[in-house]
Amino acid sequence: MIPVAAYLFSRREAIMSNWRTACEADPATKAVSTLSREEFNNLIPILLNILDQRLTGQPDEADPAVTAHAHGLHRWHKAHGLQDLLRELSHLSQVLITELQRFRQLYPEQEPDGVLQAYALVNRLMNEITDGSAAKYDELARLEATSRATSLQYSLDQMEELNRQRGDLLRTSSHDLRSGFGIINSAAYLLKVDGLSDVDRDQYVDMLSRNLTNVQDMLEGLMNLARLEAGQELVRIDQVDVGQLMTDLVASAQQMATERGLKLLADGPETFEVKTDKVKLYRIAQNLLRNALLYSTSGVVSVSWSRETDYRWILSVQDAGPGLPPGLVTLFASQLKPTVEPTAVLGEDQAEPNAVKPKDEPINLPREGTPVKGNNQREGVGLHIVKRLCELLNANLDIETRSGRGTLFRIRLSTPAIEE
Repeated sequence: MIPVAAYLFSRREAIMSNWRTACEADPATKAVSTLSREEFNNLIPILLNILDQRLTGQPDEADPAVTAHAHGLHRWHKAHGLQDLLRELSHLSQVLITELQRFRQLYPEQEPDGVLQAYALVNRLMNEITDGSAAKYDELARLEATSRATSLQYSLDQMEELNRQRGDLLRTSSHDLRSGFGIINSAAYLLKVDGLSDVDRDQYVDMLSRNLTNVQDMLEGLMNLARLEAGQELVRIDQVDVGQLMTDLVASAQQMATERGLKLLADGPETFEVKTDKVKLYRIAQNLLRNALLYSTSGVVSVSWSRETDYRWILSVQDAGPGLPPGLVTLFASQLKPTVEPTAVLGEDQAEPNAVKPKDEPINLPREGTPVKGNNQREGVGLHIVKRLCELLNANLDIETRSGRGTLFRIRLSTPAIEE
């Protein structure tokens, strides 16, 4: 059978070329046209070596089943279906048979038994390749089904946790609203008392005005969150100058920062144009900045924006507050699209990425707009709104936090930036 082996070896390049041509001509396997020559050939040359060794009576250089498994894995990673794989191998088998028929025509003097044995070896090897590749697909399909079931259960658990968090938020907000209205009623009652001094009257008027503003902010936040969760917010993509937008936002918040004894800084290009939803982007930055100012008692609050790649840019807000609890950071990361970095800007994070918060461990949600004293657990309507807006803009949210040092919120927006 040496002549057959020598012939097939001399036709190796033609065999691989004819195989690809046949696959590209088949509507069921046209996806191979997206593969490079090396990707398409993959491990088939090794399998052809095994055929050559069997034709010449040499031991196999590799286990054909293991090699076929690896080829099946390669096609799986290239998103080719099992039917595609089987059709590819069928075309390869047909190409080899055609070559044997051509050999018989070119060398009629060769013994028919030798050609028949070559047919048998080709058929046997192709069966091994097909069985091995299909077995790998079956294994991968089972693993994928198990993974999907696990992911589904995880998603259901997260939805349950989200519903619990929403209930906690609503209960806390209701309590805050009752407290705010209670203070308003008290201030209004005291203003009706006869004989009030001008100093006392001004104090009660200030108390009334401040709490009316707080209640209004809470109600607006709850209504905004309700609209977001009801799917009533539409995304409107426009060309936006982020530099000007953030500069204006920081300028409008300088008075609040001064009143709280904070330094508010902005860093980023003066002109930085992207395509995004201007209103929603402003609301994300506004909510993060407002929380940063409320929960920082001293130090610096920073707002920055920059381009990360040609197709992604970053908006960051960093405060000098008490930091976030680990359970809350983990919950945020699981609900959004976390981006994992090898190193954190703030050093070692307080939260462990894979930490699972026990079911009975509550996250107390303090009053929105009220600095936390005595603990570092905080979340209000504003941060829930940020989460929902990030989802609408298809944005990633990174959270880094250190207890007693502060928290960094980094928003990655995957919208193409416009060249300046």
